Amino acid sequence: MGDSTMLFDLEPPSHGGDLEAWQRKMSQAEHWLDLSSACNREPWPIPEIDPKLWYELPDQARLYQAAEDFFGQSPVAIGAGTQQIIEVLPPLLQSQGAGQKVMVPQTGYQEHGYCWQKWGYSLHYYGSLEELLDQKWDVAVVIHPNNPTAEEMNPSTRVELMARLTSDAQRYLVVDEAFLDAAPERSWLEGDLPERCFVLRSAGKFFGLAGARVGFAFAHEMWRAPLRSLIGPWPVATPALEVLVQALGDSEWQAEAKASLTERNGYFQDQVVPKLNTLFDSQEVTHTLLFYTWRTSPEQAKKAFNALHSVGIHVRLGDGWIRVSLPAGHEMQRLNHALVKLLQGHQLKELA
Repeated sequence: MGDSTMLFDLEPPSHGGDLEAWQRKMSQAEHWLDLSSACNREPWPIPEIDPKLWYELPDQARLYQAAEDFFGQSPVAIGAGTQQIIEVLPPLLQSQGAGQKVMVPQTGYQEHGYCWQKWGYSLHYYGSLEELLDQKWDVAVVIHPNNPTAEEMNPSTRVELMARLTSDAQRYLVVDEAFLDAAPERSWLEGDLPERCFVLRSAGKFFGLAGARVGFAFAHEMWRAPLRSLIGPWPVATPALEVLVQALGDSEWQAEAKASLTERNGYFQDQVVPKLNTLFDSQEVTHTLLFYTWRTSPEQAKKAFNALHSVGIHVRLGDGWIRVSLPAGHEMQRLNHALVKLLQGHQLKELA
């Protein structure tokens, strides 16, 4: 069972590009192009909201139905973003006597590891998903596709992980699919979930509605009551609930959004990626439909990050990697022109 010593004083991880913090530190940053979040830069358009929604307590019944229609099965719980679900899974499994060893990706959304660690679990890291097949663990977290590495689980690894869950009654698996809405055919939700498997989906990435703070937990029916108990009543505000009901049901926009992502990715790969390869001094690039990530040296990453700031482009800087959100169609030329200016200027000499 997880260690009873809670570590709630741990230093929390930093998040996103945090453009507002940079704007507070630097002059003229309010005009930057923010490509740091990895959310859809052409989000679902928010309609006019009926003011009465601000005066009513939320009734989630319609959202549960809309989610079932969109995902193909009903979530067992809805939270204030997948973040809230990530927060409650450690105490939930601790109450079930889960073992102490938790494995999370070496590079990935850091809140996963942080939340398990602060509840007293022993945290371990893996480099590739295949390592999970060779090691003993009590809880494993898979980010599918991974943010920021873009790694996806291949079908054979999925089959073997599923077999381990079925054969070992003490193991639990958490699959974070926050970035999978644009390619749902690769989801774990395409089949029945084992009893000790949790799948998380988000409204913030494909739909671009990060501010709505809506996340979905899918799992065996046995987890419905305990998850909802830990999350508590009314986790999603009434206006956000109404927006998500409409967005999940807007199949016309969803089709247009997927077509736009395909078109924008084509342009980005042809026109922008070669320039960023030069800037980052790296061709080690991976991507999803929503973001691209370059691996380079920590020093080169920091230099390139600062150089992009000099032309008003804000991206996500990691330890030896840089992630760039796929721009909206109307932002492509602005980014392209900024990169041309940068590569033709003195900053390029400083990067050499």
